[in-house]
Amino acid sequence: MSERTMSNVALVPSVRSRLWASGISFVLGFAVANYGILMISKPDQWVWLGVAILLMLTGAAGILFADTNKSVSFWAVLGIEVFLVFTLLPLLWTFTVATTPSELTATSLWPDEVTWSAFSDVLGSDELRRAALTSALVSGVATLVSVPLAIGASYALVRVKTRGRRVVYALVIAALLMPLVALTGPIADQVIAFDRYGSRWALVPAALLITLPLSIWLLVTVFKRAPWSLGDAVRADGATRRQWLVRFVVPAFAPGILVVTLLVFVVGCQDYVLGAALSTTDAPLPASLLMARGDLESSSATIAAVGLLWAIVPAMLLLVAPRRIHQLLGRSYR
Repeated sequence: MSERTMSNVALVPSVRSRLWASGISFVLGFAVANYGILMISKPDQWVWLGVAILLMLTGAAGILFADTNKSVSFWAVLGIEVFLVFTLLPLLWTFTVATTPSELTATSLWPDEVTWSAFSDVLGSDELRRAALTSALVSGVATLVSVPLAIGASYALVRVKTRGRRVVYALVIAALLMPLVALTGPIADQVIAFDRYGSRWALVPAALLITLPLSIWLLVTVFKRAPWSLGDAVRADGATRRQWLVRFVVPAFAPGILVVTLLVFVVGCQDYVLGAALSTTDAPLPASLLMARGDLESSSATIAAVGLLWAIVPAMLLLVAPRRIHQLLGRSYR
């Protein structure tokens, strides 16, 4: 048996595994259906019944395809369905809160009356526009500083055979995983000592704590997946440095570096810990919403509207470059 055939056989889940996944999916759907019928009133009841039908159909399909050679894992299908439920239902609730008239209170997942006044208030608010501009500027500058530095660091970690590079990479991961709350006190003391507390630009050095380790971590994946043998062949064929850059470097690295830059920018825009700790007047948007939670008019609807508008950029990035993002954040076993 060839190596490829053996790998394909190993990818086919066992009958027992499929039956367990099917049984759990069916029982979970049955429980959701009963809870929805007995405890949930309309129109939300239809949401519960829809989720229950989906889970029960998955269980039935798992039983039908249990004894086949198709490499379909119903544990993965069940996991995706649960993930979608826990992602889409909160988004639906956020949309309902954002579009509910100010004189009413949202009580169900489906909006009874839809009004777009909260979105108009958000787009017309000088305070929120200034906070969004602060987030974009701080994250943009930090990203522009981090990515070039990360390119050199990632190249060295992947291509340069030096002692201690695993330790360096472990330190990068440790910096990426370090809770920012533990660093806000010392950073705030330094900002106050330099008399820059409250300044928009004081947030940029602190934002590097997020953007630089993340850039290195993502770009290491880009450099590991690069076809370096092709680059060596181009140089061996007598290509000049300019031809090497045009024919190898740009096609091999530019798409990945662009996606990394956009991902780092989006992640940097989501910070609220450093923004709330280092600025009170020109705070980024997430920190502004955190600190002004009780001061905003129609607070719940406004915050929900801001959240939906703020989610447009990462959603567009996910739709435009899903394969690149999967390669950076996931792992393919095929």
